Amino acid sequence: MNRRIGVVIASAALLLAGGPGCNEGDTLVAPTLAAECSATPATGTAPLTVAFNLNVSGAQGAFTVAVSYGDGASGTSPDQPHTYAAPGTYTASFAVKTTLQSALCSTTVVASATPPPSNRPPDPVFKSTPAASGGRIRGAAPLTVTFNMCASTDPDKDLLWFQMDFTDDGHWDVKGTTGANCRHDHTYAAGTYAATNCVTDMDADGSFLDPFQCYGYTVVATP
Repeated sequence: MNRRIGVVIASAALLLAGGPGCNEGDTLVAPTLAAECSATPATGTAPLTVAFNLNVSGAQGAFTVAVSYGDGASGTSPDQPHTYAAPGTYTASFAVKTTLQSALCSTTVVASATPPPSNRPPDPVFKSTPAASGGRIRGAAPLTVTFNMCASTDPDKDLLWFQMDFTDDGHWDVKGTTGANCRHDHTYAAGTYAATNCVTDMDADGSFLDPFQCYGYTVVATP
């Protein structure tokens, strides 16, 4: 803690002799006690530990300090750091007193809430039986293909949403959050087809959190 003490200096000899600037009966007046304070850092994320600096000037003799941190805690040493555990705006005040003098200063501390972690997208796993080679599935018709996204995971443990279009006709043949939606069979007659499997994550109110991640297949069912 920095302490600056201003003192009015008077010469006893001049007072006794009625020297220059002094007249009989003059009374010495103590300078005004002043206090300046600051917080470092003044803003941050809770829990926020703050160091305070108090400068005192004009004190006549020893002084005491009563600290109120603004969150219900108090102390007597402005050199002691203080931690604000909860988010909020706090006014820390320092009451400085000598026998005949007093001064008060205050400083504001803003502790903000910890921001929630940003959402992370799912880690999709696209599998098929028969297995696809370069996204191509080939077999004799009628060809039953099992599309399987059930091994997909989400790093934030969000609920996953799955959807499948077996013939790429713009209609989702399967969609939802259950095991029946992440793993499904489809039987193809002879021909060549495009199929798309997609997955994303969703929050508790059913809103999608990330763009869909999709995988496209070409299914060739030979006669």
